[in-house]
Amino acid sequence: MKLKQQHKTILIVKPEFSSNIQLEENFLLLKNSYQKHGIDVDIIAYNMLPSYSEIQRQVKNQDAVLLIGDAKFFPKNALKFPFITTKDNKKIPISWFPLRNSKDLLTFTKTVYQVHSRKQERCAIALLSQRHPRFTRIVDRMATILKTPNVSPYKWSSDLLLRESMIEGLESGLGLATYFGHGRPIGWVGYYGLRSHHFNSQNTKPVGALLSLCCKTASRKNISISFCEQLVLDGKTAVSFGAVDSTLHTDNTRWSVGITKALIGGASTIAELIIEAIPKNLSAYTHYRLIGDPLAPIYSTNKAATFANSIKLYP
Repeated sequence: MKLKQQHKTILIVKPEFSSNIQLEENFLLLKNSYQKHGIDVDIIAYNMLPSYSEIQRQVKNQDAVLLIGDAKFFPKNALKFPFITTKDNKKIPISWFPLRNSKDLLTFTKTVYQVHSRKQERCAIALLSQRHPRFTRIVDRMATILKTPNVSPYKWSSDLLLRESMIEGLESGLGLATYFGHGRPIGWVGYYGLRSHHFNSQNTKPVGALLSLCCKTASRKNISISFCEQLVLDGKTAVSFGAVDSTLHTDNTRWSVGITKALIGGASTIAELIIEAIPKNLSAYTHYRLIGDPLAPIYSTNKAATFANSIKLYP
């Protein structure tokens, strides 16, 4: 399948690192990682975290925005939506990266480099869900529609496989995964309660993009770092997508329809996927945030897709 033309420019909005040499060095590595993969990097440095509208005024012809900021700021307050509208009324993705230390930035840089470096050979998506009819119906429908010569859907709802097998499949380096079900700031309710520490294997490959279409997985309520943020900080995925508050099942169903259409249409990056899949109603996207790389590729290698096909299911 011929991929769409990749995005070429990212605007990174970052703090001044002048007093921290290690942070500055690791940021230069991140910049170089993008540039080595044909992505131009525009930079805006700040002393005080800019507001969503202030960033919006700075966007010109870029294809995506990455806001790096102190982890003391919550995703809910750092950004307003998972996209930003340019002066030309074009929507582009905007993501958040919660910075705690130089190690976090280095881990993120390595993940970005690894995901952008691997071959984009197959549109393969893991369809995950909690064991409940209202959620399994969504992944059933998506799997049926997506099963085409150009897309390989893997239905891995929690009634069909063990949590360990699901994680093993994701950590083979799959390009994209979506979860439907109940969620909390600490993780998913499905799979007997999935938490970030369950992704504890060494020498595994990061997921390209991991989308949680559920409540609160990007929320900081009663927790220092949300589930979606932790997955990116740990290098388990290049980008995550989750809600900072409660969401409606009907809205998440609309997301499933949009994601399905976008994949069939050839979306090959998280930027294309999110922008093309956004439902029209405000309630469907107002609580969602992107965490991590807003230009992450979402295709898989043939090897990862083949491994996913071998995951044992219990129908």
